[in-house]
Amino acid sequence: MDRRSFLKAILAGGGLTTLPWNSYALKLFPKPSKQKWAILFGSRYGGARDASLWISEGMGGIADVFDARENPDLSSFDDIVVGSGIYSGKIEQNLGNYLTKNSALISNKIKALFIVCGAGDSPRAQSFLDGLAKACQTRPPLTKIFSGRVTKRLLNEEDYKVEEEVFKRRNEPYEDYDHLKRNDCLKFGEEILRKM
Repeated sequence: MDRRSFLKAILAGGGLTTLPWNSYALKLFPKPSKQKWAILFGSRYGGARDASLWISEGMGGIADVFDARENPDLSSFDDIVVGSGIYSGKIEQNLGNYLTKNSALISNKIKALFIVCGAGDSPRAQSFLDGLAKACQTRPPLTKIFSGRVTKRLLNEEDYKVEEEVFKRRNEPYEDYDHLKRNDCLKFGEEILRKM
């Protein structure tokens, strides 16, 4: 049973019955807003997902958070933030596919972009952010690069080998790291609201 079916089964059993059945967004901080905000993310190992939740929290909880794998309908939203993890120099594949199909419909609503990247805030990471902007067919006024994280035991075999090679080239021990900071994401959410 997948996670969504499991949660719906719990809801059908009487738990948290106030959530609508067609709710795919993570509505953890429901607050009213004049504008309907969405955060769309693509994440393989959870960094961009966590950043999205923290950005929403920084926005005072007014943004619904959507995983691109769920192919959400964002047509009813006024403003959208898009973020991706970076894998082998590319945006997350499911997000890339979603944007290929939908960017013409949502590009004028995109107000901010972010990436979560092990390269940190470097010229290389800036090129990855440029790739996300190209996929979105827009260059919004607000962009952010967050440093990433790696938990080796979560990586698939291919990604493990790629990361291992990166550490070998740097002549560094191959260890888990976590440079993604909640406070940085909260501040970006606050900045989005302040400037929009």
